[in-house]
Order: sequence, then C-alpha cells, then structure tokens
Amino acid sequence: MRILKSLVAIAMVALCSTNVMAQEESCCGSGVCAEAQELGYKPYSYGFVQVQGGVGTTFTDVSCWKLLSPTVSIAAGKMFTPIVGARLHVNAWESKGGFDTMAQYYPGITAYDQAQGAWELLGSPLKYKFNYFNTNVDLMINVLNIFSKKVHRPFDLYLIGGVGLNYAWHNNDFESITSRYNVSSDISNAWGKNQTPRHNLLSHNLRLGVLADYNIAKNWSIGAEIDFNSLDDRFNSKYKDADDWMMTGQISLTYKFGFKKVSKPAPPAPVIEKAPEPEPVKEVAPAPVEKPKPVVVEEPIKETIFYAIRESDVETQSIINRVVAWCKKYPNKKITVDGYADKGTGNPKLNVGYAQKRAEKVASLLQEKGVPASQMVVKSYGDTVQPFPENDKNRCVIIEGK
Repeated sequence: MRILKSLVAIAMVALCSTNVMAQEESCCGSGVCAEAQELGYKPYSYGFVQVQGGVGTTFTDVSCWKLLSPTVSIAAGKMFTPIVGARLHVNAWESKGGFDTMAQYYPGITAYDQAQGAWELLGSPLKYKFNYFNTNVDLMINVLNIFSKKVHRPFDLYLIGGVGLNYAWHNNDFESITSRYNVSSDISNAWGKNQTPRHNLLSHNLRLGVLADYNIAKNWSIGAEIDFNSLDDRFNSKYKDADDWMMTGQISLTYKFGFKKVSKPAPPAPVIEKAPEPEPVKEVAPAPVEKPKPVVVEEPIKETIFYAIRESDVETQSIINRVVAWCKKYPNKKITVDGYADKGTGNPKLNVGYAQKRAEKVASLLQEKGVPASQMVVKSYGDTVQPFPENDKNRCVIIEGK
C-alpha cells in the first residue's frame, strides 16, 4: 500500500505542475525561448533509448550485502515536457535468496551432507540464486524543472514510479539446498501450490526510484539510478505474509534524439538615417580688383547601418555607395568606421568581437569599391558606448566623414 500511495503522489506532482509545463511549452513550443535560441534547438520534447548495468539485491533472512547479483536493463521512452516523461523499462538477469541459518528450522542439530558424506552444523547462511525478467511502464518527473524557469542544465534529477510484471524461473538451487540437507519435507518452494512444485513464477511489480543524470553532450548523458521494486510474497521462494522487495543500483548511458531546430526570426529592416542638410552658403562679394574664386562647399557625411542579433553582414548597398561617392569626391578627407554592440544581448567579451566584425566588414566593402585603407579609421567600441537610447539600435556601424 505504501508504494501505491507513493505512485499516486508522483501523479499528483505531475498534475500540480501543469501551469509550469504550459509556460515552458509556450516558450519552447510555438515560440522561441532564450534557451532554445542560445542552444540552436528546442530542448523539449525528445525521445531516448537507455542501457544500464549494475547490481541488485533482495531483502530476506540473509543480509542484503551477501545477496548482491548482476543485473542489466534497457529502456526506451520520451520526455513530453520539461517535467513529465515516460519509458518502457526492461530489467533482467539474476537474483538471490537465502536462509540465515538452517538451524532456525532445526535448532541445535546437525544434518547429513549427502554430497560431502559428512555431518555438519546447520549454522551458516545458505544462499540460492534464480533468474528473473522484469518489465515496467515508468512515469518520470524531472523535479528540478518544477521549480526552475531554466529547463536546460548539465544535471537533471528524475523521480520514477511505475507498474509492471515480473517473471522468475530456474530456482533449482533452492530445492538443491533442501534436498542436500534432507529437510525438504519441512521447507517447501513457495512457487508451487498445494505442495505441487513449480519452476517459474509470474508476479506484479511496483516501482519507486531516483535517477540522477548528467548531460555530457547534446545527445548523450550518463547517470546513476536506484530502484525499489515490490513483488509477490513468493518471489524469493518463501512465504512471509508481505510483499518481497528487490533493490537495483545501476549506471546508465542515454542517447537522446528528436530535437527540433529553432527558426531564427527575420531580421528587422535596416533603418537609414538621412545625412543632415548642409547649411546655406553665404555669397562672398568679389574683390574690386581680383576675380572671385569659386567657393568649394564641403558636405559632411554620416550614415548608420543597423543589424539583427549576432549578425555582421551588410545588406544596405545604397549606404555603401553613398559613402564611396563621398570619399572619391573628397580624397583628402578621412572617414571613421565605428562598430557598436548592444548591452542587452550577449556579454562584453562577445560584444567586442561582434562590433569589430561589423566595422571590419563595412571597411572591407568600402575598399572593394575603391576607398583606400589610408582614408579610413576603423574602431570597435563593443558595448562600452551606446550611441542610441533604444537598446536594439546599438547593434550598428556609424560611418562619419567631415
């Protein structure tokens, strides 16, 4: 009953986290959340396959440490949301049972060992082994994502609850022990019914467990899982008027697949700022003797190219062409090509690189169209200088000539 109550509690946790799951789905489902944009894919949902290996033990008269046996598992499943997933889990190999002492059935006596041809004291633990095959449908709850807005992290912790069937067979060791010490008439194999021997047993299996998982790459993770399995009273070949318990501890390797790619939003249309209108030029009266000299009007230029997040490609050729024309008109003048990045995105180290890349790309295009490098001064300010009050406008290159 306790394990059934625990399974109900797991289901209640999943239901109570519906609002959290809805929020995460709106972020990483129809929309593009910050984590997905940073990773380049949506972290949920995904499918997985899993292999495990380790040891198991049962709880009976003999210390569980003396009954350790090898066990392996395979599983396949899916994480539907950042919190809830399910898997089909198959666990099998070998299990053990035992008698603490045969003297508990025959106090203070000795028995004849037919194999050795000698009498011995029935006071040492006797163990027997058998095989089993365990199939479960498990509900998986990522408990860390219940309380965290960040759904992708290196470490995950899953609470596991499941139901299934257990098939056990080949417990000849039990009968060998009882026949060896000539006590089979008092210790019968509980797998049978009405004293009729049976060499296999089909049982229910209820499970509670914990899986700690570490993500070593996008598609791979390693972990450790401990499960407690409640089985039929006869699983270990003996009656005790209560369910038998088997514990397994295994190391797991998981391959994850089916991640969806993130579609980047279309970059905003570039905003082109017009050059300021030149001030009117006052006419200069000619000297009475000398002929008037032509007045050369020097028109300054200032152009701004805006970018989307993490982009440095220049698509506004009209701006480049205007700057090239100005440089050819005033070959003795220099222009400044200043690159900027916005503080609201990335970090200072990355933003220095983005700003430098943007400025160098613009300078390269100007050189390709005939502007000599000696006529340009190229600088990168990263996000240390914000020329505009609006954060998104600060992803830009400002070209200015006077």
